[in-house]
Amino acid sequence: GAAAPPKNRPVSCPPGESSAKPSAEEMTSKDYYFDSYAHFGIHEEMLKDEVRTLTYRNSMFHNRHLFKDKVVLDVGSGTGILCMFAAKAGARRVIGIECSSISDYAVKIVKANKLDHVVSIIKGKVEEVELPVEKVDIIISEWMGYCLFYESMLNTVIYARDKCIWGFWDPPPPTPPPPPRAPPPPPLPSP
Repeated sequence: GAAAPPKNRPVSCPPGESSAKPSAEEMTSKDYYFDSYAHFGIHEEMLKDEVRTLTYRNSMFHNRHLFKDKVVLDVGSGTGILCMFAAKAGARRVIGIECSSISDYAVKIVKANKLDHVVSIIKGKVEEVELPVEKVDIIISEWMGYCLFYESMLNTVIYARDKCIWGFWDPPPPTPPPPPRAPPPPPLPSP
């Protein structure tokens, strides 16, 4: 069965920014000023960019063989859209990490899409959270932000790569060998 979703902990924020955030329902206009990615309007704008959204989706769906039965980490998961694409592309488990309070809505969106048995959203910084798995197979991220400048999470993605992904020097544990076969039965006596 699927492992229990990780407990909610503080996800990936820009350097120097606190990961302690009010819930999305508790936020005021002042909170939105300092945590603009918590506001659904930015995410709505990105989702309406069909070329961008469909490119992410198609890149996963056309490469299902890369996602099948893998553990995927989405750094800066926002509303969870890339997490859900990865789950539908065949990932065994997807962990989304999001610093802003939009993560509260992402949990609800994932559940409404009946993907909460595969996708877990963690609220906090990649640099601070404890992943519910030792390592991941794939890291996805929409790290560029607006025109490569507004959010630029490249350093966070590199940190996640170094901390979380199986690498050449750190391969995944080997699959145990199948149990030995029983010896064939002795030949029947001749009449």
